[in-house]
Amino acid sequence: MDIVDLRTFCQLAVDGNYRVASEHLHITQSALTKKIQRLEAFCGVVLFERGRQGASLTAAGVALLPEAQRIVSSFESYKSLTQRVAKGMAGTLNIGFGISSYHLAPDYIAKFKKHYPEIHITLNDIPSQKQSEFLLQGDLHLSFSRLPTVAPLKGMKLCTDQLVLAIHRSQIIDKNKLWSSLDSIDYLQLNPERGKGLSQQIKMLLEEHEKKLNVVQEADDIQTLLALVSANLGFTIVPASVKHIANEHVAFWELSGVNSSWDVGLIWNEQLESFAKDNFIQFVEKMQIERS
Repeated sequence: MDIVDLRTFCQLAVDGNYRVASEHLHITQSALTKKIQRLEAFCGVVLFERGRQGASLTAAGVALLPEAQRIVSSFESYKSLTQRVAKGMAGTLNIGFGISSYHLAPDYIAKFKKHYPEIHITLNDIPSQKQSEFLLQGDLHLSFSRLPTVAPLKGMKLCTDQLVLAIHRSQIIDKNKLWSSLDSIDYLQLNPERGKGLSQQIKMLLEEHEKKLNVVQEADDIQTLLALVSANLGFTIVPASVKHIANEHVAFWELSGVNSSWDVGLIWNEQLESFAKDNFIQFVEKMQIERS
């Protein structure tokens, strides 16, 4: 059975006239007749009675018409969807983000969805190292993570993040003697397995300042670390980008040094084909140009 034959059946049923239906379908009456005869042979029933008044449905035609119309409508919907998917207007995107893009990633996605509402997006908080693995495996289409990247991954810089000291506001800190001011305060650390990239960044900065901190407690997420600081249980080192999730009891001090900052960007696998992914990259790129 050909979908074209079904469409012809539906059109003739609506028009009730071979000449009118053939004009609507942009085919000859002879071609229309052959399509109807082919469909009748497939179904094993007569669908139309032809008379002076045109073409009228038989009892079998009346019974089969609703399902034929449903199939044709579903096919047209599918055809339209495939065209939108091929243009990157519809589809699915799996996106990962990390500690430094808590605010960045949702903001870009919200703006993108206004222009591409038919693209379904899943967003998951994933450590940067895992994001790279998932991009290479094809489990992620895009990620907001630290730069630089290694081929076949490619990245677009969006911002720069830096390390800051998070401490309770009641603690007295000497800006000129920052590190020595922390000697009597407990250090709270993010679980290195949860944030390998961040942990490595902090390690390099501490080595740069020849400072060794005594870890008294670990946490699996930034929110818990900031909650512990808010309760005045110690201090921690976090990306500046997480300031917005802290409460008023937490104060932040910028940390200086060659290893105190890093670039954050949008990352993708060049070998992974996805029209929706390409549209997202172009959208973010356009936003970057407009902001510059």
